[in-house]
Amino acid sequence: MSLGERIRTLRRRRGLTVQGLATACGLSKGFISQVENGRTSPSLSTLGDLARVLSVSPAFLVANGSPGTHVTRANGRGATSPRGASATLLSELPQRSLDLYLVEIAPGGAIEGQPLDDSGEQAAHVLVGRVRVTNGSTQADLGPGDTGHWSECSGITVTNLGAEPAKIVLATLCAAAAAAARAGEG
Repeated sequence: MSLGERIRTLRRRRGLTVQGLATACGLSKGFISQVENGRTSPSLSTLGDLARVLSVSPAFLVANGSPGTHVTRANGRGATSPRGASATLLSELPQRSLDLYLVEIAPGGAIEGQPLDDSGEQAAHVLVGRVRVTNGSTQADLGPGDTGHWSECSGITVTNLGAEPAKIVLATLCAAAAAAARAGEG
């Protein structure tokens, strides 16, 4: 199933019109229609917005395959390049709500995570470098080997504090989408 077909199917299952989905995501009706018909592709940020409104993970929208064991090969990963960073989706788990990213952040660069529902969680594990993770009004400075875990996220921002590139593993779980995926398995 293509990305557009998957978005259309989920939109309809949730009783949303094209206009309803567009409004909830802050997008135009025409853009949603173009995505659903395969005429354009959303940015990573827009994909995150669509996933949030549709109560699934971004990986669910783009992954192919069926539930069960799934392997993502090193040469099959997609990368994005947000402001001063690159993010590579490590595990494209179909019909699941756990996203696992390898994030490389240039000195002074940052990456912003998507806001999660109240039952969502995010964790960041620093492989190399020093980073500051900001979640709302709280922040934590992490170094190599440190891990931070946030629940009820408003969307974390990770900023590289060092003079060298930082590497982190970022995990995002949307519990509402996980429950929906599990319900669909039964």
